[in-house]
Amino acid sequence: MVLLCVGAIVVAQLILVLMFAWSSSRAAPHDLPLAVSGPPAAAHALAHALEHAQPGAFSVEVLSDNVAARAAVTDRQVYAAVFLSAAVATVYTASEASPNVAQMLTQAVPAAIAHVLPHATVIVTDLAPNPAEDPKGTAVPTALIPLAMTSIAAGALIGLLSRDRRTRLAGLVVYAVLAGLFATVALQGVLGGLTGSWFANELVISLGAGAIAAVTCALAAIAGIAGILSALLVVFFFGFAFSGATTAWQLMPTPWGQLAQYLPVGATNTSLRSVAFFDGAKAAGPLAVLAAWALVGIALSLVGHVPRRATRPADPS
Repeated sequence: MVLLCVGAIVVAQLILVLMFAWSSSRAAPHDLPLAVSGPPAAAHALAHALEHAQPGAFSVEVLSDNVAARAAVTDRQVYAAVFLSAAVATVYTASEASPNVAQMLTQAVPAAIAHVLPHATVIVTDLAPNPAEDPKGTAVPTALIPLAMTSIAAGALIGLLSRDRRTRLAGLVVYAVLAGLFATVALQGVLGGLTGSWFANELVISLGAGAIAAVTCALAAIAGIAGILSALLVVFFFGFAFSGATTAWQLMPTPWGQLAQYLPVGATNTSLRSVAFFDGAKAAGPLAVLAAWALVGIALSLVGHVPRRATRPADPS
């Protein structure tokens, strides 16, 4: 039995190492959305240059003017936009959409501009820079690791230890509220890694933590330890590895990056960034994903039941 357990752990370790290492080592842009605006001939030439430089890496949209280019970035339609004029090319980025992507594009886009307008001056403007207290933008993706793990642990304990519906529901609600509160205090109040409304950020984190806990609670209540392991594998190990939280989901191997956006970790990352740094732009979709996971998890938690082990009657003697 011991050897069987050790063998199972080694196999699980192999799968997890491959999962995380593969998602990281194979990271490359796939249809990364960009925008170009300016004189039509120059804009289309730059779009062609970007697509030709790395085939399949970018999905380039040609826009009408500078206002549309800026709006495309701040509305989270694209990761970067370029406005071309006769002598100047302005590259608009958004570090808080993805610090790694913003850094990558500040190198790739000017190189493409040089082929189209070799004498143009290139100016890079960050429309959503990282907070001053978190200049590398690592607070949010790093915080998602303990948030996901503790949410799984909380859901597992509630599912295994609570034997009535009211206790389970109360436990999930209290955990979600407190997780959102304390995580927001840590991220925004102590570390300065979030901006925007404290209350809105807290609601997003509470919804994300609650969704993970509810799903784990349901699986624990229905399938016990096997359910908890399933939640750990799917929600955290797969969900985090391919969420693009540390980069962007368009850099993950296809189609796994896209699929991970329909899991709680990916949806929490996207919705929190949208609410904290972009005034809620593009937050509706991932928030709906989190709400769906939370509702399904709660519903299954209220009907799931792990039977107690039969106890032997006491010896009357």
